[in-house]
Amino acid sequence: MKYGSIVVTFNRKKLLLEALDSLLGQTVPPTSIILIDNHSTDGTKQLLQDQGLLDNPIIDYRYLDQNIGGAGGFARGMEIAKSKVNLDWVSLSDDDAIFADDYFEKLISYQSQHPERQVLTGSVYVGDGRLQDDQRCRFSNWSTFRAVEVPASEYDHNFEFDQYTFCGVFMNIDVIRAVGVADAGFFIWWDDCEYAIRTAKLSKPVNVVAAKLTHKTAIPSIDNKRKFVADWRIYYGYRNRMITIRRWSKRPLVSIAWLFSFYGRFALQLCGPLFRGYRKMAIRAYWEALRDAARYKEGLNPHFMPGQKF
Repeated sequence: MKYGSIVVTFNRKKLLLEALDSLLGQTVPPTSIILIDNHSTDGTKQLLQDQGLLDNPIIDYRYLDQNIGGAGGFARGMEIAKSKVNLDWVSLSDDDAIFADDYFEKLISYQSQHPERQVLTGSVYVGDGRLQDDQRCRFSNWSTFRAVEVPASEYDHNFEFDQYTFCGVFMNIDVIRAVGVADAGFFIWWDDCEYAIRTAKLSKPVNVVAAKLTHKTAIPSIDNKRKFVADWRIYYGYRNRMITIRRWSKRPLVSIAWLFSFYGRFALQLCGPLFRGYRKMAIRAYWEALRDAARYKEGLNPHFMPGQKF
C-alpha cells in the first residue's frame, strides 16, 4: 500500500516540525506528505527551508495566498491527493497531530486482514496522556447528529463507530473519489463530521486502538464541555451543524423539533450564569448561525474572524 498524508497548518511552525518528524519517522513511511499552508505569517516557510524539509521530495508543500480555513485546507489537500496516481490511501490531520512511529503500520496491518474496511482511525490522546474520547463518536440520532463518545471501556478492542474528526483518519483514496472532498465553505468545524456522514454510506469506520497519536491542541475539547468559551469558531460550529442536518437528516420533523429545543434551551441559559460577560456575543453567534444555515450561506462571516477576541 502506498499512502499519502494531508497536513493542514497555520502559524504553528514549531508544532508543525514535530508533526512532520512523526510522519517522516514512521516504520511504514508515507509516499507523499501533502502540506497545505493556510497563508502562515509566522515564518513557517522559512523554517521549513532552513530545516531542509522543502528539499525533501516526499513533501509536497503548497502555500496558499489566503487563509481558507481548516475545511478549505483539507478540501484542497484532498483534490491534490486525488490527482496523484501513486497513492492508494490518504490520512488527514492538522499540524498538532503527533503520530506514534508505528501508527500507520498498525492501520495497514489491520486493513490487510480486513480488506473490506475503507476508513480507519487510531486512538487520540491529549498531551497529558488522557484519552480524547470525543474524537471517535457514535450518533445517537441520525436526524440531529447528536454524537456520543465511544466509552473508554471499549478501547480494549477495535470497534466500529460513526463520527470521526480529521485527526488521524485514514481512508482509501477511492472513498474520496466517490463522495467528493470536504465542504470548503464550512471554513472550520463540523467539516469532518459532515464528511463522516458521507463516507458512512460506503464504509463504516473502525478504530484500531493500538494505533495511537497525541493531539497537542492548545485547548482540549474534553475540558470545555461544561463551560462557555467565547471562541470565534462557535458560530461556524452551530451554522455548519445546522447545514449538515438540513443536508443529511433522515427525519426532517425530528430535526425541526430539535431546533426549537436547542434555541429554547439557549434562551433559558441566557438568564443564568453560563454566558455572563458574553451574552451579546452568544446571541449574535446563535442568531447568525441560524440565519445563515437557513440560507445555506457558507464561507467567512465578518463578525467571526480567525483569532478574533471577544
